[in-house]
Amino acid sequence: MLRQLLSGFSSIHVGLQVGYLISILIEKGIPILLEQTSRRFPKRKVKSFGVEDRISALPDDLLVRILLLVPTKDAVATMILSKRWRSIWTMVPKLDYLEMISDDTNKVVIGGLLGRLLERFFVRSDQKRLWLLRFIDESLQAHKAPVLEALAIGVDRGGHVDVVDVGNWIKKAVHSRVRELGFILRWSAEPTRLPNNLYTCDTLVSLGLSNKILVDVPSPACLPSLKYLILDSVVYKDEDSLARFLSSCPLLKTLIVERHHQDNVKVFNIKAPCLVFLSYHYVKLEPHGEAIEGSLVIDSPALRKIFITDHSIDSYSIENEPRLEKANINFRCYPDDRFRTSISSVMCLELVLSFATFSWFSTIGYSYLMECKIILVHDLDWLQPLMFLLQNSPNLKVLLIDKTFIQVAEELPLSWNQPSSVPGCLSTHLEIFEWREYKGRNEEREFINYIFANSKCLKRAGFSLKSTGNHKDRKNMKDLESMYRVSTSSQLLFSTQVEYMSVSGETRE
Repeated sequence: MLRQLLSGFSSIHVGLQVGYLISILIEKGIPILLEQTSRRFPKRKVKSFGVEDRISALPDDLLVRILLLVPTKDAVATMILSKRWRSIWTMVPKLDYLEMISDDTNKVVIGGLLGRLLERFFVRSDQKRLWLLRFIDESLQAHKAPVLEALAIGVDRGGHVDVVDVGNWIKKAVHSRVRELGFILRWSAEPTRLPNNLYTCDTLVSLGLSNKILVDVPSPACLPSLKYLILDSVVYKDEDSLARFLSSCPLLKTLIVERHHQDNVKVFNIKAPCLVFLSYHYVKLEPHGEAIEGSLVIDSPALRKIFITDHSIDSYSIENEPRLEKANINFRCYPDDRFRTSISSVMCLELVLSFATFSWFSTIGYSYLMECKIILVHDLDWLQPLMFLLQNSPNLKVLLIDKTFIQVAEELPLSWNQPSSVPGCLSTHLEIFEWREYKGRNEEREFINYIFANSKCLKRAGFSLKSTGNHKDRKNMKDLESMYRVSTSSQLLFSTQVEYMSVSGETRE
């Protein structure tokens, strides 16, 4: 019905009138347009072109719920429908302006009638960006909902710095008791310092800050309700500001960090007593390819899931030795003993194999490990260390080997020696074994043969080959099919049939 009503107003009978009102919106802004809508539309104008306006008769709270189902740009555009609709959108408790910016091209992307008219009025993209900043600024000023449940704003690289004060957007959100706030600044100006009241907002539950934002946390700071925090490529005033930020969030449960080499932090100290999930991503190097020296210190006793991707040469340490349940690890440095001890409690482990992590297989007992994914990105002698992992993981049920990322034409020789005793996980637990980019080298073939011959509980073995039409791959398939499998009920799958199923029942790509 709403779609019918909108399409009715875009018909030829009122096209000039709607176009006139949107021209006001574009040239003079939202405040002037709000005044004009009460004059331009007579009552019940919709009936003149055959659409019965039942929606306008609905109570305001129901209309607000309807507008929650459409993009923010369309919700605001309903002000042109009639006097009845003039201020309904101002009570919508969720505003999302991110959809107007393309993540891939950083272009202003506004669809629908409003977007088509913008194309007519503005040819250059910088004009659209300028209008978009005004649109965000004025629609936030006109917004009247007593509680702003969610606000998401993005300003792209071509943003006009002097047109608006983005700090006022944050102040407005805090004044409206915002619960979820996402703020992305991609413009070319210097990082922007946000107003102090952001760091004392007692209603904020989820906060995401990205790109050209200066994290300068005052003292005192207090975010008593904040549970989810994303810090994506921001700049910190100093390490103390980062420490104050995290210490001001006593209930913080999820922290996602994306770093770059100019963020003003050498020792990244994460002290959050209630933190359950941590994702830490730091792969950018210095302009000349030199890695940054520093350290990551984690003091979060409640931590259960940790995802770390770090190609710097930082050192790692974990205080209080949390009992991790799931870990995704991809780094080059050598962590301390407490870090390795914390890894020993995981049930799910995804590990990018490197020289730094080789020693883990022979020195750590993984008594709780049920699911393990090993990713190879470097040409390493990895088969023998993998056997140590099997020996030290008595309850392992799922093992996945991924060689997709190895691009060398000729790989280094592998070492393979059959162990003197069969790993306990093969005899009693291993159910799923999968290998991506299997090439059928002699040592790999012997390893597979050993797995098949000793995995009594095996239910499925899957192999991804580059091409089932390739002669060598067809030969590898026949070779695998001819191998003896002690588990007679196990399935053998190839190529597109392979689907990695975790022990929790979730299918993974």
